[in-house]
Amino acid sequence: MDAPARPRSTRDRPAKKPLSEEAIVDAALALIRAEGSEAVTMRRVAAALDTGAASLYVYFDNRDELLRAMLDRAAARVPALTPDPERWRDQVQELLGAFLEALESYPGLAGVLPAEPPTTPNMLAGAEGLLGILLAGGIAAQDAAWACDILALIVTATAAEADVRAAAGRSDEGGGDLVDRMRTTFAALPPDRFPLLVGHAAEMASGEAGERFRFAVDVFLDGLVARAARS
Repeated sequence: MDAPARPRSTRDRPAKKPLSEEAIVDAALALIRAEGSEAVTMRRVAAALDTGAASLYVYFDNRDELLRAMLDRAAARVPALTPDPERWRDQVQELLGAFLEALESYPGLAGVLPAEPPTTPNMLAGAEGLLGILLAGGIAAQDAAWACDILALIVTATAAEADVRAAAGRSDEGGGDLVDRMRTTFAALPPDRFPLLVGHAAEMASGEAGERFRFAVDVFLDGLVARAARS
């Protein structure tokens, strides 16, 4: 008669990765990428790490604090630029474009901003860099300070809109189906009621997301330059 099998020793099992702030953020970002923002709860993140939710509170007081750390990870991908008065507008586009790309790589992150503005190291470094570039461009200090907030809103709104469209399986990249539907919708409107939308259907639907984003930033910067000139 065969001897009963011994219970497997815990020493034979793969060792769990040590819990850390970095590991928690990694797990949270993996969840938001795979299942969306609603999946990012302390309980779900803990389960992904094979631990209890109470363990996470050693590192983060609440979900908002975890979200701030996730945003900080995205902000780490924003380049540090030395302000150049000769090409400050290009630098603004480069910095904001990098932050937009980082947010879009974690779908849903832009739509779950924490209750308080993130004041984490990488987010602060990004704000410092953006403010320095605007000041180098001759923008007045108060205008530059408020512009940092408005430009950040343009980035997060653009990323959040991309998330919504991606979740619905729609895209306007490369003249895709969404653009075609928009153009068809405008062109089919009653011309007596919507003569401008019908007449400019092509213009209303033109441009990929990246072009529209750069246009929004450029128009805003034009306004800042005009204000600086009036001063």
